[in-house]
Amino acid sequence: MTTQLKENNFSVDANKEGINTVNLRSTGPNIDHFIKRILVERKKEKKKNFLIFFLILSVIFGLIILAASN
Repeated sequence: MTTQLKENNFSVDANKEGINTVNLRSTGPNIDHFIKRILVERKKEKKKNFLIFFLILSVIFGLIILAASN
């Protein structure tokens, strides 16, 4: 009878620890969300860099054309 009591206490403690572990995981940060967010930010940054490069290149070609026509 004492053996059953000890086993039951252990199983109750183990179940409580399992519940706490599950709750911690569900409330923790979502790694997939952060990875997706980083990829989206990198994509926006590449797009912005391309637009800036294109604008600078257009200004340079415009100045060259204006200088050549005079």
